[in-house]
Amino acid sequence: MKKWTAYAAIATGLLLTVLYLFEVISASPYSTFAVLAGAALVVDGVRRVRELRRTQAH
Repeated sequence: MKKWTAYAAIATGLLLTVLYLFEVISASPYSTFAVLAGAALVVDGVRRVRELRRTQAH
């Protein structure tokens, strides 16, 4: 279940970033939030995937 949560965080982060890049989210406070939250979700998801792969390898 944690694997799906990690991949969902990555996908959601990328979706927020893409929505910002294509100017779907363009209002001032929301666009800043989209970039910051998107980056945080991607970083957290990648960290979780690496952690899961490391624990499965041992």
